[in-house]
Amino acid sequence: MASDYTADTIQVLTLHEAVRRRPRMYIRSTDDGAGPLHMLLEIVDRAIDQIVLGRCTRVDVRIDADDFVTVSDDGPGIPAGSLVEVLERPSRPPTVDRHRPRFHLGLHGLGLAVANALSDPFEVDTVHAGEQATVAYAGGLRHVPLRVNAASRPSGTRVRFRPDPQIFQCMRVPRVELTRRLEDLAFLLPANALSWSFAGERATGLVARVRAEFPGPLGDVAHHQSEYATEHGPTPVEVALAWRSEPRGRPAQLLGYVNLQHMEDGPHVTGLLAGIRDFLQIRSERPLEGLVAAVAVRLADSEYGRQTMSPPIHSSVYSAVKEATSTALQRWAERAPEDADALRRRVKAGEPDESSKGQPGRRPRRPR
Repeated sequence: MASDYTADTIQVLTLHEAVRRRPRMYIRSTDDGAGPLHMLLEIVDRAIDQIVLGRCTRVDVRIDADDFVTVSDDGPGIPAGSLVEVLERPSRPPTVDRHRPRFHLGLHGLGLAVANALSDPFEVDTVHAGEQATVAYAGGLRHVPLRVNAASRPSGTRVRFRPDPQIFQCMRVPRVELTRRLEDLAFLLPANALSWSFAGERATGLVARVRAEFPGPLGDVAHHQSEYATEHGPTPVEVALAWRSEPRGRPAQLLGYVNLQHMEDGPHVTGLLAGIRDFLQIRSERPLEGLVAAVAVRLADSEYGRQTMSPPIHSSVYSAVKEATSTALQRWAERAPEDADALRRRVKAGEPDESSKGQPGRRPRRPR
């Protein structure tokens, strides 16, 4: 009743408490790479803003194998007296020096405070006006106090963080999407202003390509690579596919390659889909929800009608890819029988009833 409504019933949260209690209100998600990507772009946003203002000439982004991310710049740094406020409170006004940024790379332009609240650790080392300030946080709480000393290096800021495993099911920043975003920015900024690197040897093969397309929770990747007889002669075929752990409402991502060219349509793609349907013994497209798949074929002595045309693909490639897909899925089912049974149950539960089987299924969206 009204008498029960007192000051004791009102909860006043600090920023880090509010962000950690409802993280999806501030970033896109916590169960795939979209959240860590958003956090990284918020940090890059601050540095890019300094480039736009002519105060910074270089921004470097590095991702280590253990999911630690480092963003460094040679900008003016953050004043030591404002550093704690910048890291613990939303920027009001948007930046410390009271100018308004020209644009935001993240969804809301919330600055460093939200990324800090969702990281463990979150470390900042900045030099401004001859002073070097360092501080470290865990889950938005300071665990290494602010230290200020005379600087022995030029101005600039280094932010090192890792998404908090208590918040994120997937802490890995998606390399493919990040590269796309940074490449777009690099074209719009002065030459050599933006660089990025990912630690570890470059992964190869379609299994790595599938995992790079969606670095969140995927089931074990079904994979097969072999050579098949087609009208083109001996034809190397490779397929790799997996389903997201939460597929509902997520359209399929299909990647098709012919002689190293990206081709979204053709017998190689329809053969892949046919192999999936045969394995699952279904006709609808519903089981394609949550699918991440890639197929690559290499055709010997392809003839081109003119220089810009894609290589013609004989229909016999359809059968080869279908067989390769079936083999990949059968071996996957033997290796992970529980996952295969769960997929079949989900497919069976999602099959349309008899009155709707004649209706066309939703066409899967392919990446642009």
